[in-house]
Parts: sequence; structure tokens; C-alpha cells
Amino acid sequence: MEAFTKFFDGFSAFMAQPALLLGLVAAIGLIALKRPFTRVLSGFVKTAVGVLILTTGSGQITATFRPIIVGMKDVLGIEGVIIDPYTTYPAVQAAATEQIPELLSWIGYVMVLAFLINILLVALRKITKIRALFLTGHVMFLQSALMTWLVWYFFGLPQWPTIVISAVLVSLYWSIGASILIKPTEIITNGAGFTVAHQQHFMNWVAWKIAHLFGDPEKENIDSLKLPGWLNVFSDNVVSVPLIMVVFFTPILIWLGPAALGFEAFTFKYFIQVLLLDLQFGVYVTIILTGVRMFVAELAVAFNGISEKLLPGAVVGVDGMAIAPYSPNSVIAGFVCCAIGEAAGIITLILTKSPILIIPGFVPVFFDAAITAVFANKFGGWKAVVVISLLVGLIQVFGSAWAASMSGLVGGWQGNSDFATIWPALMTAMKAISPLR
Repeated sequence: MEAFTKFFDGFSAFMAQPALLLGLVAAIGLIALKRPFTRVLSGFVKTAVGVLILTTGSGQITATFRPIIVGMKDVLGIEGVIIDPYTTYPAVQAAATEQIPELLSWIGYVMVLAFLINILLVALRKITKIRALFLTGHVMFLQSALMTWLVWYFFGLPQWPTIVISAVLVSLYWSIGASILIKPTEIITNGAGFTVAHQQHFMNWVAWKIAHLFGDPEKENIDSLKLPGWLNVFSDNVVSVPLIMVVFFTPILIWLGPAALGFEAFTFKYFIQVLLLDLQFGVYVTIILTGVRMFVAELAVAFNGISEKLLPGAVVGVDGMAIAPYSPNSVIAGFVCCAIGEAAGIITLILTKSPILIIPGFVPVFFDAAITAVFANKFGGWKAVVVISLLVGLIQVFGSAWAASMSGLVGGWQGNSDFATIWPALMTAMKAISPLR
């Protein structure tokens, strides 16, 4: 009995480590696919290392930028929130570390269980009408992390009730969101056989339904227009992330005053430090992306293989940027118009003295707008791209302020349009029945 207890304690300690848990999931998937031992070992190690890289990058963002975000509340009386998926996980990590450290080990269970529920819903598609299998791994992980935090934050339940509820909710989001986009994605891609599984399902669906009101997509296709070539620089996140921080974050640092960075006056050295902070944010996001891509690449092989064996004929849900090649100009125009919409929203927050100030991140303003803009162009032409992308920018700002006010997180929120519409609506419902909030 004592030996069993020691084994169980050791196994529990192993499974409580997110890197080891997801590494084990990847290894099991590769074993099921009858891959050789060296490939299984490689999959385990790369997955574990990728998760540890993600954790390291998240910790660096928290250590560097959280004091500044907190300083905004102390000095200016407002709460600063950077809207980007890759600042949300650091915010979850920081909040969980302070309040319930073991929650971080629950995230892997939520992701795996949610995926299994998605498989079940697709297997029962004659009843559920769910046909899409969500396979955008990095999105699955980030959304699982956020949902796990929200369920615990609102209800304070023990481990397994939190895991099960979180998995059910996030799986329904994946399953329904990707399934409602099967038809328009097939039209956009001329029957390529996949659907969009990302973070802006609702606005993609809205674009499909209303874009025709703005024009004729055949006569006003945005790809028949010539856009300035210099805009392509924003397609590289290594360049664009620091540039966006320079535009939106630098004015906030100046507003806070030199004391926020340990200076007595606005000296040349102060502005060098501000520039370095903008660049460091790009470094940390690159570190996080490197880790995410590493472990997602390994998990994707396992998940894809398992799904092919269990669900032949299911519609695969992939990263939304898979449709970008079908309308390159939409990607750039969507980014520009969304950025204008975000700027207008932020100015409105400032003028109305909002207690929350949204700081744009790269992922929502570029990828979110780009994906929805492709839908808008296909079904309504360039006018639809302009109007809907502006609307997306405004929604990202106002909806994220709404969500951030309830999230229990400091300094970060997902920011994509679903997380400024569907998710805060869900959070409002959770808050209404919460015994804690």
C-alpha cells in the first residue's frame, strides 16, 4: 500500500506539470500512430520544451510589464489592458500563481478533454449537426487556459469540476464556431475541404451575412485594387509588434512620467529605455510564439492522426490565416482599417474617462481583422472590408474593456473579436450566477 501511495504521489506530481502532461499526450498520440521510438521520444521532448519556452516568455512579460500596468492604476487611476492572446496567458499565469498555483496544471487536462468532447460531437454529427474538428493547436491551448481561469474565478470549484465545466464550455465554442463557418469557407476556397477554427468566428459569420449590403463582390473585389507595397512590412510580427507598441504604448509611458521607469526627468536615456521596452515586448512575444509553435507542431501530428483514424470525413478546422492567400489585399486593408477603428475606440475611452484603457496588441489588430476581411471581401467587396474592419476595431476595444472589467486578470485580455462579444456575454452570465463575484 505504501509503495502504491508513493507511486501515485509521484505520478500526480508528474501530471501536475503542464510541460510533462502535454509531452505525454503527444507521445501517446505518436504511439497510437505506430511511430518509431525515436519519433515518440522526440515528440515528448519537443512538446515539453515548447511549453517551458512559452512559460519562460510569459514570465518575462509579466516581470517586465506588469509593474508598469499596475503603475497606471496607481498614478493615473485607470487600469491598462493589453489586448493580445500572448499577453493573456502571462496574465493568467500571474493571477494563478498568486491565488491558486495548481490551476496551471489543470489547463492541459482541459485542452485534452475539450478535444475529446469535440471528437464525440463530430462522431454524433447526425444528431449534433457538428461537423468541424478544431485543430488549431495554439488557439486551443490559449483558450483552454483562459476558460480554466474564468470558471475557477467565478465559481471557485475544486479541480475536476473546474476541468469538466471548462472543457465542455470551450469545446462547445470550438465545435459550434468552426462548424458555422464551413459553408462560407468552402465558397471562399472553392471547396478546399477545411473550415476556419480561430478566434473571430462570430464576426466572420456576421461578415458572411451582411457584407452583401455594402456592394457587389464581383465588381468591387479589393484584390483588383493596387495597395501601397510598404504596408507589407506589417505582415512580419517581429517588426510589427514593436512598431505597434511604439505607437500605442510609448505615449502611455510618457503619460505616466519618467518616475515610472526610475528616472527623474525626460532625459535622452529615458527615451532609450522606452524604446528598449517596446523592442523587449517584441522579443518576449517572439519567445512565446517559438514555444507555442514547437509544442503545437508535435501535438498537431498526434491530434490529426487520431482524428483521421476515429473520424474519417470530418471537416478539419485550421488556423484562419489559411484563407489569407485567397485575398491578399483584404489582409492588409483589414489591418489598416481595424487599426483606425481601434484608435477611435481608444480615444473614446480616454474622452469618456473610462476606468479601463485598452492597449492594442498585434494579433487582434492584424490576424483578427485580416481573417474577417477576407470573408467581407468575398461576399461584399472592398466597401464591406472597410466598414466591417472598422467595426471589428471598435468591437475589440469596447468589448475587451467590458470583458477585462470582469476577468480578474491584470494587464492582459485575449482581444480577438469573439473575446469582445461572445466571451464577455458568457462571463456576464457566469457572473450573474456566481456565488463569489
